[in-house]
Amino acid sequence: MISIAISSLRSSSVAIAPAHRYLSMACANSVHKLNNILEEYRAKNYSQEFPKRFQKDIVKAAITANGSSSKRQFNVPANNISADGIEHVLQNIGMGDRMSRSEIEEIIREVGDNVDGEESSCVISENQMLDLISRTWEDHHHGLNQPEH
Repeated sequence: MISIAISSLRSSSVAIAPAHRYLSMACANSVHKLNNILEEYRAKNYSQEFPKRFQKDIVKAAITANGSSSKRQFNVPANNISADGIEHVLQNIGMGDRMSRSEIEEIIREVGDNVDGEESSCVISENQMLDLISRTWEDHHHGLNQPEH
């Protein structure tokens, strides 16, 4: 009985280790898509750098973009990232057309926290963003998304 429940959970959601939350399949797919986009860019433009360095640069750029976004409708707390920050980074690397705003917002809503109680004002922390874009997160959680045989 317990193994059936666990199998059901594994086939319907993906956990994020630090926050112990579960992502919907749609959100997990969006995270996977974001990782693929960033990995494609890294392979072309950061091939001489360690992946961790690239990830930190992406997070720093997303945090910086929060403060300069003209779309921003709320104050993003320091060292947090909004959908605007991620969207800005994707636009800057020439990949803005590869991921929709709704996919980015879905990730932020499911992983992040509300700043002022509004669904549109969700943010994720610097560490959450690093976890999401790390290949180790994707490798670890990929198996949770597959049905057991």
